[in-house]
Amino acid sequence: MSHSSARAFLGKIIDEEGFRKHMVTELSKKRNELIKESGFDFSEEELEIAKADFPPGALGHVAGWFCNVVNEQPPKGGHCCSSGLWH
Repeated sequence: MSHSSARAFLGKIIDEEGFRKHMVTELSKKRNELIKESGFDFSEEELEIAKADFPPGALGHVAGWFCNVVNEQPPKGGHCCSSGLWH
């Protein structure tokens, strides 16, 4: 794996809405499979409601990333934090 390949992937995620939506859909499906395999059963809406029960940042970076599947076009720079905001 190379740095240039990773940059090309991120560029495609940013620039191509169809590709981004496909990746988000597949990521969401896989995440839901992993959650169910772990013995949990809830909808996206129920997850969002449960996330609101915790203070900002409480989920931490990894858990926050796993719980946030972003379908909107990200800005050209920065990153998405655990609260789902782009910086």
